[in-house]
Amino acid sequence: MRDLAVGVVIGLIIGAIAVYAFTALQPSGEEVCPANPPESLDQKTLESVSKKLNNLIHQNNPDVSVRISDYSPYGEVYRVKVEFYNDNGTLESYDMFLTANGSLLFTNYVDLTKLSEEEVRINVSIDDDPFKGAEDAKVVIVEFSNYACGHCADFAIETEPKILEKYGDKVKIVFRDFPGFGEISYFAAEAANCAGEQGKYWEFHDLLFENQREWISNNSKIYDYAEQLGLNVDEFKACVESGKYREEVDKDYKDGISYGVTGTPTFFIGTPNGTFVNGKKVAGALNFEQFAALIEQELQQAS
Repeated sequence: MRDLAVGVVIGLIIGAIAVYAFTALQPSGEEVCPANPPESLDQKTLESVSKKLNNLIHQNNPDVSVRISDYSPYGEVYRVKVEFYNDNGTLESYDMFLTANGSLLFTNYVDLTKLSEEEVRINVSIDDDPFKGAEDAKVVIVEFSNYACGHCADFAIETEPKILEKYGDKVKIVFRDFPGFGEISYFAAEAANCAGEQGKYWEFHDLLFENQREWISNNSKIYDYAEQLGLNVDEFKACVESGKYREEVDKDYKDGISYGVTGTPTFFIGTPNGTFVNGKKVAGALNFEQFAALIEQELQQAS
């Protein structure tokens, strides 16, 4: 359980740095020498940033610390490697972006000069993942989500029911895991799959989002939810502890990365083509009205 707690700590800190980068787009990955290099990033600024982050972490988690181990110019800012560590060594490391004066640290960098004005669509696998809505829907929404993500909970609790109420016979919403906060996210995703073995996937899915703060702070609550749903708790616990769904969850995660997913929730909305959807990428928990507009556009194109 300690590894899960560490995952929660890191996830919360990442969330504090940037709850969600709204565009969720990254540059192509090629290294470039910027035409207008950023102003110099000095050691004093790095030390100041590290101190501020550690002050934030140590308020509630004195055993975990952070350091900036490397940095290099990236466009008009600096890409920095942020490491989380404790007495046993490095726990996780992330590439982030820092302004030269140390005033802004963020998780995604968008170079608008590299983005096309043309709409980009991606063929995204529906895989064999669970879905809500019509099986033979004209429009498919593939969602990459994280049970430990607050914005994902907002979508699941507030927006998705409205979409299904209005478009349930025309839209299929496919749920794919993107466990971006490490072990705590994997733990929840694998548990949901184990609940699915006993026919309670969606009920468990809903409980995880509705009680997100509770089980993140106390992982054992997940077993209480299994009992609440009438599952065979011994079988459920054995399933979770076996790690039998780790590969399935990891496949979703790796697929998401290959499609350019960098944060959650991220959606791909489009018309189905066999086991794929030719989808438009939409990042962030949009409200119902925004989703409705996108769905109407896709329905018009499908007709």
